[in-house]
Amino acid sequence: MSTIASRKISRTLSTLAVAALSVFGSSAMADTELQPQSRPWGIYAGGNLGVGAAQWDCDVSCDRARLSGKVFGGKRLTPGLAAELNYMIFGGMNRANGTAQSMATNIATERRSTRVLTAGINWEVELLEGFTNQIRVGWALKRVENEQVLVGGAERTVRDYRQAPYVGVGLAMNISRNIRLLQSFDYIIDGQESLYLFSVGASAEF
Repeated sequence: MSTIASRKISRTLSTLAVAALSVFGSSAMADTELQPQSRPWGIYAGGNLGVGAAQWDCDVSCDRARLSGKVFGGKRLTPGLAAELNYMIFGGMNRANGTAQSMATNIATERRSTRVLTAGINWEVELLEGFTNQIRVGWALKRVENEQVLVGGAERTVRDYRQAPYVGVGLAMNISRNIRLLQSFDYIIDGQESLYLFSVGASAEF
């Protein structure tokens, strides 16, 4: 085979190789571009369990703390700021009135169960790698169900709705990219009807 023919064959093979590589490269790039990119939605949800307390004026005796908890969810507006909803459930708390208080209110004993829905913002500040401080501010709608035993022995249930400011603080620890452990304190500011919730839990982000 002549030298000229060999060179032509070599050039042809080189051209085909370059063309093949270009085709494969373009195909790979197209596949990469067409693949769906994982984009976080910025939505999170979770739940906490702990101790709920009421700021009651006790007469003869009363329960100031009960097993309570909350579920919550939020949507991130920025990486450090989110709009958030909380639904809190405070366990039933009992109170017994003395003679003077019973005569004044006509209530001998009562048991209160409270549900609270809050809407507000959650502001997060990273303290250390993997640890984030949370500050919550918002407004709360309370539903108080009061089962009362009157002085004469009759029973009645009174349901009351109230509104109040709400604040909360917490500490979050990342245990994976999307899972966090939480420690929280929530406070419904309503004078002698104020409520506290100390709780721990977890959340997941999507």
